Amino acid sequence: MALMQSNNINLVWAQLIIESVVRAGVNHIFVAPGSRSTPLALAAHHHPAVSLLRHFDERGLGFMALGCAKASQQAVAIITTSGTAVANLHPAVIEAELTQVPLIILTADRPVELLQCGANQAIEQVGIFSPAVKLDLALPTADKAIDAHFVLSRCAHLLAKQQAQPQPVHINCPFREPFYPANFEAEPTLDFNLEHALSNWLEQDNVHQSFGKRSTHSEAMLGWDKLQQGKGLIIVGQLDAGNEQVNAIADWAQQLNWPLLLDIQSSGKGHIHSLHYYDACLQQTAFAEQLNQAEVVIQFGARLVSKRLSQWLNHYQGQYHQVHILAPHATDVSQRALDPWHRSAVHHIAYLSEWLNAHAVSVIHPHSDWLARLRHADNQMLQMVTDFVDQSSHACAISELSVCHSLSRLVPAMSKLFIGNSLPVRLMDMFGTANSRQPQVFTNRGASGIDGLLATSVGIHQGSHMPLTLLIGDTSLLHDLNSLALLKDLTQALVVIILNNDGGAIFNLLPVPETDNIQQDLYQLPHGLDFASVAKMFAINYMRPQNQQEFELDYQAALMSHQACIIEINVPPTQSSEHIQQLAQRARDLTLF
Repeated sequence: MALMQSNNINLVWAQLIIESVVRAGVNHIFVAPGSRSTPLALAAHHHPAVSLLRHFDERGLGFMALGCAKASQQAVAIITTSGTAVANLHPAVIEAELTQVPLIILTADRPVELLQCGANQAIEQVGIFSPAVKLDLALPTADKAIDAHFVLSRCAHLLAKQQAQPQPVHINCPFREPFYPANFEAEPTLDFNLEHALSNWLEQDNVHQSFGKRSTHSEAMLGWDKLQQGKGLIIVGQLDAGNEQVNAIADWAQQLNWPLLLDIQSSGKGHIHSLHYYDACLQQTAFAEQLNQAEVVIQFGARLVSKRLSQWLNHYQGQYHQVHILAPHATDVSQRALDPWHRSAVHHIAYLSEWLNAHAVSVIHPHSDWLARLRHADNQMLQMVTDFVDQSSHACAISELSVCHSLSRLVPAMSKLFIGNSLPVRLMDMFGTANSRQPQVFTNRGASGIDGLLATSVGIHQGSHMPLTLLIGDTSLLHDLNSLALLKDLTQALVVIILNNDGGAIFNLLPVPETDNIQQDLYQLPHGLDFASVAKMFAINYMRPQNQQEFELDYQAALMSHQACIIEINVPPTQSSEHIQQLAQRARDLTLF
């Protein structure tokens, strides 16, 4: 590294901070406009290893960074100016903390003499993200009297802790004016002895300080040799690495001859060896009783979408093990409880490959009849759902159910799928088509908010450099309209499928007062809008199919366009809730065994 020639201490400190995060593995830095953050922005802009991404809205910027970190499986940094710009990052930081996504938040701040005195754009920024951020660094105001090694050492400690346990961290950086010299690139030399003091570090590419890593060797659970001979059930929730992990777990389940239940967030929903329609099957007590024969349940990942499966687990009386999968290079995971039912459980923390190797399958399993009965029930449910979707498509041309049922079949394997919260993720988990292509699926199910979903999908697109499909509700998109400005410069297809049911149709399925005016006035908030004019405003291709066949043709065309496209599906507000209730009744009436 060579420092930009400058005697401005703000710019020097900013360069040391940016170089520290780059050496910690950061390639993408997200920045919003601001004056106070100029030293950090200039340092990032001039760093040859940094890909700089911009957005004018800090809330969207935070979610875009979140998506990029999820897709790339690497830490990313965010730069903002002082004041409410910092506060706008909070929703994305909350989601990052709940889902253990490594964000590095670099916030410019006023110096201490401008705080609590009425100075412009000055708020208390230290600890602003608490309790979502547990690792933070409040740097002093940049000053020549402070040894530069202090900055490097403090940054190195913080970033090493983040690498050991992925989570958001916050570095607050106060700067005094002037933020940079008038002609910073022409300054001849540093007027303090920094180059000599830092020469060894500048000539290398190592972090300033490194720390030994704790061993994460996995050992088999107690009694595994006997346990694997019995009946077991494997459940897979939210996984970060997608297809590779879920395929390894599915292969292991097949060797054990144990049933496998895959959440939509596992990126394996519909795998050929899984029970696909377990949520619908659990409408029947007989299916739950079959699952109760399992002597052990082993769950990978958490945050299950299916409420019925979570309720079944709550009443399950056998052994329950939860495996927390370590991210690459991590040595620990968050100790946050991930079980809202508070079951008695044994928790395992390990790299997936090591855990599976420690639990190698060494016996031939005699319980194929049990698995065959469960598969028969699943096939019966699959046929019923398929018939219902076909019948409803004839009756109403296109529906949220028909779109979601077909989407898992239509999304290319070599692409990404981001599913919005509220109704879309529930429909995809319950009714997606069984298939074996399994694109990698992303969600924001930590806090399950409906804000920032479009910005998150753009970040995933940028972090993966692959085509992406976003399935989102109308109210969710209204929350993030200004992020449509991010779509104009994309070089790969990003298809935004909007399920427009004129407001919060999810509340038709939730326990709220059923009086029409109360539902509409307090919960659904119908808006009467469509997105055609919005697409025109942002110069985005727009399609509005009138039937299921048109949707499938439009979707294929959008994928081949190599640019952003909006496909709007307009349906009546009560359509999905009526379909779900009708399907639930048919599921209860079906003969499974």
